[in-house]
Amino acid sequence: MSSDERSVSRRGFLRASTGAAAASGLVGTAAAQEDGNETDSGSGSGGDLPGAGTTETVVVAPGGEFVYEPAELQILPGTTVNFVWEGDGHNVVPGSTPEGATWEGKGEAGVLFDSGTEYSHTFETLGTYEYVCTPHESVGMVGSIEVVEEISTPEPAQGPPEIPDPAKVLGLAGTIGIGATLGLGYFLMRFGGGYDEE
Repeated sequence: MSSDERSVSRRGFLRASTGAAAASGLVGTAAAQEDGNETDSGSGSGGDLPGAGTTETVVVAPGGEFVYEPAELQILPGTTVNFVWEGDGHNVVPGSTPEGATWEGKGEAGVLFDSGTEYSHTFETLGTYEYVCTPHESVGMVGSIEVVEEISTPEPAQGPPEIPDPAKVLGLAGTIGIGATLGLGYFLMRFGGGYDEE
């Protein structure tokens, strides 16, 4: 065996061990993140909770997108909602409303409004008000306003999510595998033997 052959085989070993170490590290990281990708699909409005007699704003087509922002809003009775158009060719047409509600929206099928239009309504009847943009309903331009007696505050987060036991074990095994591979590589490089003897 010549000196060049040993050198190539050591390099090949180092390349393979580095690749194996990186792969085991990635597997451990992916497993640890698996349970952390869940999202809460609750309908709460989040940080700024509305109060009686306040004003909330719903932006119609923000940035030219076919959405209402926010798409879902939870308010108390007596809250005024101001619809502000940022895009052209949209309307706010009620779908279903609570019994006894007087909300008629802004526009109807074929009647559209452009950027700069504003429309306000004070919601007093409890229940859910669903509305759509008639020409863009098929692409998901829908929204809802829920008028409730009391808005519950979301529970504060209790710290970072707990890492599941299988992910901990996999992470530990990956770390041990990386350490063993690097240790073996160092040992072979340092004490690989006297190949220069003839």
